[in-house]
Amino acid sequence: MNNDSLVTMMFDNILLQKGEYFPSYVYRLMQFANFMEASNLLDILQISSARKIGETLPRWVVVLVSQNYPEKKISQIVDDNLLGTYWRSFIEESEVAQFFYDQKHKPATGRVLFNGEKTLLPFQSIKLCPDCFSESVKSYGVGIWQAQHQAATAFVCHKHQHVLYQRPVTQFKGLEFCQAFFDRDEYFQPQITIFHRWLDFETRRIFQMDSNLYREEVQLHKRVFMESSFYSSKPCLTTTNLNKQWIEALYKYLYFLFPYARSQAQLASQSPLFKPSDIMDVDKTTHPLIYLLFKYFYLFEFKA
Repeated sequence: MNNDSLVTMMFDNILLQKGEYFPSYVYRLMQFANFMEASNLLDILQISSARKIGETLPRWVVVLVSQNYPEKKISQIVDDNLLGTYWRSFIEESEVAQFFYDQKHKPATGRVLFNGEKTLLPFQSIKLCPDCFSESVKSYGVGIWQAQHQAATAFVCHKHQHVLYQRPVTQFKGLEFCQAFFDRDEYFQPQITIFHRWLDFETRRIFQMDSNLYREEVQLHKRVFMESSFYSSKPCLTTTNLNKQWIEALYKYLYFLFPYARSQAQLASQSPLFKPSDIMDVDKTTHPLIYLLFKYFYLFEFKA
């Protein structure tokens, strides 16, 4: 059997399920092909640099999806299996299309869809609802990691009202070792607070709204953030005060929300990639996590 036939057989027999997180689907492919070395399978799938997990649209996923699915299905996979319905509202479709093209056709690595994505990666975790997992075993014969649970600001399974179990992506050592990473027994259920639930509520709104409508809401909020008593494009006391309060608030939020990444909170909070002026700019993309944290800061904490 040649490599193309093997890949076709795998994708024909191990089906990507609706709402299944795509990186965990690749883990299932590797389970199916346990008769060969993991490194050999990754070579056959042309996956050569998947050392991280939790990125928005990593190059290896774009290449794999493009090579094994018809063009008309790719957008559906991005939305259902790669959280597109979560992050599309924060970026123009033309930028997504250009990014997808670059990931597919240009060999350079390290591209990110959102500024600061690499800085925020340590705060990401893979999440699991045990009841969803058990139900998928009954339905499909295999356990499924739900894509919507993987949003950076999701903390609850709304179907079963469970706090999601987590495992930090920093513990992921590469796809060839993913069997150990996706071991259910290694996931833990954290304590969450009303702040986690506020973010989770906002996240659920994103999933429930049309992405174009939510994009309009994001742009409206950005214009509200830019009102004169809150911000000035020229150096002044108001802007200095805003920047200082935001750095302190962002550090507090990251430290509080993501206990497993507290050592990264101060560095991330001081990153120039998360300047208020960039967050408020309607012509610039903002990572969903940073946007929602800034929205909370603006609504509830900023003191002019």
